[in-house]
Amino acid sequence: MFILGLVIVMLVLIFLFWFLLSQSKKPTGLIGILMMRLWNGVYLPLVEWAINNVNLNDYSAILDIGVGNGASSAYLLQRKNSLSITGIDLSEAAISQAYKKYPDNKINFESMDVHHLTFTAETFDLVTAFQTHFHWSDLDRALREIYRVLKPNGVVIFACETAKINYFLPKLKNSADFQRYLSTFDFSLINQQTTSQWTMYTCKKIK
Repeated sequence: MFILGLVIVMLVLIFLFWFLLSQSKKPTGLIGILMMRLWNGVYLPLVEWAINNVNLNDYSAILDIGVGNGASSAYLLQRKNSLSITGIDLSEAAISQAYKKYPDNKINFESMDVHHLTFTAETFDLVTAFQTHFHWSDLDRALREIYRVLKPNGVVIFACETAKINYFLPKLKNSADFQRYLSTFDFSLINQQTTSQWTMYTCKKIK
């Protein structure tokens, strides 16, 4: 009886893990809305830290990928009101929440898959991806799409918890390995910053 109970508990925990993981990739329903509110409190400090290490005066058109309910895009606009910002997320529920929470018409929110961006080539100066790139099912394809929509010498920033890189992308947790990987897509790693919890990569389109 004890063993049966233990098995049931383990199965429930496994189910909860995968359910919450799926919600972190694509939030849906009430659970998704509640999780996005939680993320704002947990991950917005990461966004603020990363953006405060960027000179936004160098950029005018920004694509913010995986915005959840829009907090990162809103913070970008707060830092520089003249920016043109497009925030995308795979989740339609997330984009709906983003429009409700941040109705400012200077931010354009769209439901879109990073693997299939619908923007024309060379649209953005800067692409940001906060706490999301380790979830992408095909990182190669996503990088090709980001490269395509970036202007010449455009920049992409990946910032997330270091633990997430170590767990989901163990082959790329070393910066030298990540640099070699990026070079195959004509990106150069121009800066890396870390704290005790977070890692931020700044990469430049080199062709």
